[in-house]
Amino acid sequence: MDITSQGRAGRAGGGLTVRLQDGTEVAWQGFDTGPRVHQEEHLAGYSSRLLGLTPAQAAERASRVLTPYRAAGAPVPALVLQGATPATRLFEGDVSDLAAGRAPYDCATYMETRAVFTARPGDLVVGRTPPWREAAEVFGAEAVDLGDLEHYYLCQALLAAADRHTGDETGTPMARIVGWLRAHPYAVVRPYALDEEMQIFLLWLRDRAGVESLRIEANSLVVSTRWNSKRHIHPLVDDAEALSFCGAAPHEVLAAEQRLSEGCRRLGLVMPVLPGYTLARREEGPKLFADDAVRAAELLRRRYLLQRAFLKPTEAGDGARIVGPIDLGDTDALRAAATEAHQYGDDYLLEAAVDYLRLDGAGGARLPVAPSGHVREGKVAPGLTLQVLSGHAWEGNVFVDGAEWDRCGLPPALYGTMRQAMTALQAAFLSEAAVADGSHGGLVTGGVDFAVGRIGGVFQDRVLAAAIDYNLSSHGAEYLRSFHEKTASGPAGRVAEPYAATRLFRPTATATLKAARTAVLAAVPEGARAELVACVPGRWGMVAATGTGVRHAMAQAERLVDVLVAAGLAQVRA
Repeated sequence: MDITSQGRAGRAGGGLTVRLQDGTEVAWQGFDTGPRVHQEEHLAGYSSRLLGLTPAQAAERASRVLTPYRAAGAPVPALVLQGATPATRLFEGDVSDLAAGRAPYDCATYMETRAVFTARPGDLVVGRTPPWREAAEVFGAEAVDLGDLEHYYLCQALLAAADRHTGDETGTPMARIVGWLRAHPYAVVRPYALDEEMQIFLLWLRDRAGVESLRIEANSLVVSTRWNSKRHIHPLVDDAEALSFCGAAPHEVLAAEQRLSEGCRRLGLVMPVLPGYTLARREEGPKLFADDAVRAAELLRRRYLLQRAFLKPTEAGDGARIVGPIDLGDTDALRAAATEAHQYGDDYLLEAAVDYLRLDGAGGARLPVAPSGHVREGKVAPGLTLQVLSGHAWEGNVFVDGAEWDRCGLPPALYGTMRQAMTALQAAFLSEAAVADGSHGGLVTGGVDFAVGRIGGVFQDRVLAAAIDYNLSSHGAEYLRSFHEKTASGPAGRVAEPYAATRLFRPTATATLKAARTAVLAAVPEGARAELVACVPGRWGMVAATGTGVRHAMAQAERLVDVLVAAGLAQVRA
């Protein structure tokens, strides 16, 4: 998207606008950062000035000297550089909300702010905005305020600061970051993702600090750029159409199609999946892209007798830009959705719509069973987390193990299916195929989202568990797992409530982390634990609570949001 600047950035927008591809200008209002986003030519300039390399050469060097960190022993100091990444088009998601008249989340601000919660003693956190500064103060984190509110992405603000750094000044934000790394040469760097901007910055930082290599709490370059996407789940429409079947069982058809997917072809990755196809974005224009969507719909109808599907972007997170469920027989609606989707620039999936199993939640809610499995520090993390969803949007998580899965009355075998799938994912990135692919050993963090439910058609009433999204970077459930670790034991070593949940809320415009945290901690029952993870006024907040089980933990988190609403610190939920 093109950016037209007409003033200085600020929370009220400062007169800035964003120009969409159709020429419409949308006011940039209510954000803590400005809408400045670099294009590819800017990256080439930064790479040349800072490193004397082209971006391709920088990527090759990054693959050699930026080493994914696998924890062994006591924690080491970390440089926390987490913020929104251009790789998942979060800026476009915020702009889409603006254009549609929806209240955006200000992803850049909340992702920097919530990262402070993960900092341990001895870590250094970097950010820019008032909510981030408040979080650093409240949680007692050592912090460097970059000061740049012009750029939307922290990684691009870091590049701009590095470009201004002469090496002679002292006391500037960048001088402090370089000095800290020199004093902690064996520290790890914790970015959100290893996107192109972060690669260039970290190579420059490594050179300035004079360290031989940088250990990063992030996946390798190949995993971060090639595999952090939904694109590899399903085959391309052309490839799938070329298959012919005669009397094959539904699971055999699905397996044959999956063997044509990028994940299976390149890594031998076999995961439980739904029927679906990849629609590669066509530069020729939206008509051919819409044609592909119609062809994919016909395959879903003919091979699986399916009636509904979702159109899903391959490079967006948190449920952004998902359309559907779409009636596969309504060609006009499908073409219109595909034509609209084409403007965003990434590939899409047309994937079977799931009628999720439901779990009784707080206040009589029936929550869809949407689990996630995770890899942390190079190992498959214990248990699963259930996503709390509002429509397609992520609203929180709750930890579940095998025993609690069974107590919730969910199909016992499917828990094992998803745990085995996570083991298969880890094994794929340690396989011989991964050596040739360049991704061997490169998966150290990330998650896989699953759907548990029915899709009908030839599968009739069978309940399936299938991987629907790969988040091979830092992710929202990390805050639940971090909170869960901190509350593993209570005061004086007493065992705390063994389960935990997080819940998002929309703070009021005047809410602060200090005020919201005070209200939450005052409302925690004896023997329980809770925390206010983050608060961005008017935009985004997260509360965490323990519980004796899945339902109790969710109810506790929901109750604390109600406490915030009653205190005028959270907006009333619809």
